[in-house]
Amino acid sequence: MSAAGSQTEPPFHLLLEQEEIGVAQTALNLLIADEARQGEIRRIAREVLAAIESAPREGSVSSVPLTPPQMKITHTAVRLLLDDLRREHAEERELLRGILDKLPDEHTMRAIELE
Repeated sequence: MSAAGSQTEPPFHLLLEQEEIGVAQTALNLLIADEARQGEIRRIAREVLAAIESAPREGSVSSVPLTPPQMKITHTAVRLLLDDLRREHAEERELLRGILDKLPDEHTMRAIELE
């Protein structure tokens, strides 16, 4: 068995449309900047950014594999940016809502503990 075959598959794949990738990256970068003293949060957010960059693309959709902590950080980043944007950013807000709709619900996110 190869080394790649022995790795466990992340439990969740976030499917991002091409236009959602930029707002997801913006949300994660803002979270990194806001959480300057939280090294673990910044580290996980950077992992998600790297996963987005290297995600396989099929047509206009990227499949981003996420571990539970990465999923929680992504949810947090997207939710924070959505809450911060105003009415004049309706298009970005709609993209952020679309990303949240693809992630498990908020109760599931709260149950995930960061190590």
